[in-house]
Amino acid sequence: MHTVRRGIAAVYHRRCPFINRNCYTAIMNIRQTGLTLIELMVTLAVAIVLLAVGVPLFTGLAGSNRATTQANTFLAAFKLARSEAISQGSEVSICSVADVEADPVECGDENDWGNGLLVFTDSGTLGSVDGGDTRIRVFANPSDGAIVDTSNAYVRFNAQGDASDLVNHSLCPDSGTPVERTCMQLNQTESTGNLPRCLHIRRSGQIRLERGTCS
Repeated sequence: MHTVRRGIAAVYHRRCPFINRNCYTAIMNIRQTGLTLIELMVTLAVAIVLLAVGVPLFTGLAGSNRATTQANTFLAAFKLARSEAISQGSEVSICSVADVEADPVECGDENDWGNGLLVFTDSGTLGSVDGGDTRIRVFANPSDGAIVDTSNAYVRFNAQGDASDLVNHSLCPDSGTPVERTCMQLNQTESTGNLPRCLHIRRSGQIRLERGTCS
């Protein structure tokens, strides 16, 4: 301690070449600024607690946002297909996409909905873009890791807005014969808890989205 005081006094010796009582008192009252070891440890402990609480909350929020964005994309795509069928007075289909980066984009199978969706006029081979069919819009899936559980590779809407070519799915029991409704369970690889969404498609053309698993 005496060494520190002598060091401080030496630093200020130029200002007070003749150290009197007042000058010496002013020098000794100087305090070093900064964090002590205890203060640093407390700060680190608080930071660790905030990270432990905040990271799971952020992860859950990000997963919820991905699930919501994916569900809204599917809902918008199906509503567009139906409205185009009514406005054009012709059959319009929506199908899964084999490769969203392909040129031109082609339809996939029931396992490819996670890649994206294609809305197109469907006057030729049902569920396939051919002949005079026109691609109306491609919807790329907004996030990686999308999972879609369904038995349909495509859904077709007629000029009245009715849906056809619906395939029965185990997640949608009591769908009737012929199939009156089908569903698509939308999820993410990182989703947990209440993040799944279910898209219901009825033969009447009604499209409904709800939270939770399909039933």
